[in-house]
Amino acid sequence: MEKRRIEAVDYLRGCMALAIMFYHFIGWSSGVPDGNTVLGRLGVYGVSIFYILSGMSLYVAYNNVSWDKREILTFWKRRILRIAPLYWVACIAVLVLLKGYKNRSFETIIENLTLTFSFLDYSNYIPTGGWSIGNEICFYIVFPILLASAKNIYAFTSLCIVLFAAYLQFAFFTLSDDSSLVIQWKLYIHPLNQAFLFAGGIILAKVSSHARHSTLPRSAYIALFFLSLSGLFLYGDTPSGINLVTSTNRLVFTVFSLAACYACFNLNAAGKSWFEKVLKHLGNISYSVYMLHGFLFFYLQKHLYKGFVKNLTLSQFAFFIVVPIVIIAATYCFRKIETPFIRLGKITSGPFKERLKTAFSRPAARTD
Repeated sequence: MEKRRIEAVDYLRGCMALAIMFYHFIGWSSGVPDGNTVLGRLGVYGVSIFYILSGMSLYVAYNNVSWDKREILTFWKRRILRIAPLYWVACIAVLVLLKGYKNRSFETIIENLTLTFSFLDYSNYIPTGGWSIGNEICFYIVFPILLASAKNIYAFTSLCIVLFAAYLQFAFFTLSDDSSLVIQWKLYIHPLNQAFLFAGGIILAKVSSHARHSTLPRSAYIALFFLSLSGLFLYGDTPSGINLVTSTNRLVFTVFSLAACYACFNLNAAGKSWFEKVLKHLGNISYSVYMLHGFLFFYLQKHLYKGFVKNLTLSQFAFFIVVPIVIIAATYCFRKIETPFIRLGKITSGPFKERLKTAFSRPAARTD
């Protein structure tokens, strides 16, 4: 199976993880950023961009798979080993160190540790951002069907139209302009309200892969990327968070998000400059940043800020103290937890004990 690393996609993923972390830190310390601010918009559409990038990356990795029973089982093994270990760490940290077990039922804990909350109650997640991981699990069910259908343009188009119709249903009818995003949160995070974004990533990767012979100059994709971000930041007047995800605004911001991801997918970044190496590292640790930042903020606020930090505001504490700790912790988790389990998913032969030893004994490297 041919696999090609799309470096700029990793860069964008890392930047979105940082943006979401900053959005949460501002919201928890100073109040939720306005919908007209850069952070206010990235805080909402950063996860949307995650979904698009996920669809793109999986298409590149699996577009030549036959999807027989063995391949489906292999796909699920690798995805579970990619997602679950760090999710378990985040869950256990919340339950034990933040004493989250006191206000969670036994059923909720089991559903999260088995990731079955994705299907049983997608809003019943434990760690910050856990809802999006539940959605990803749902998308993995649809993914083999989408990839298998992609060989038939009519079947693939029909499935994408169905998902887009669900997207429109939520944007124009299910979600209301007159109510806050907080009140409608359970509706917003419904997997059917997010699935088209994942499918959109597959569509863009498929289109790009079939158009390599007519690739535009790199400068054109750089221009498209910055124009897309400018549109995402400057379009319209949306002081309320709910207005970002309803009606025409939902479509416009989705187009900007898709365009930015498409540009990154086709940038052909080399990853050799120091700046690109920093972005690449952020991309590598993006999942750990996303899953750990909520727990670390509240834990450090409780055990460090309230007792020992006297001269910093909570916002200053978040950005000067918590952010570096999150980056260090995420780097450690990427090397010691994510990478070995990703590698374990790719080792297909030998006794399990030997596979485990091999997976955890090699130096960390990006193997997603």
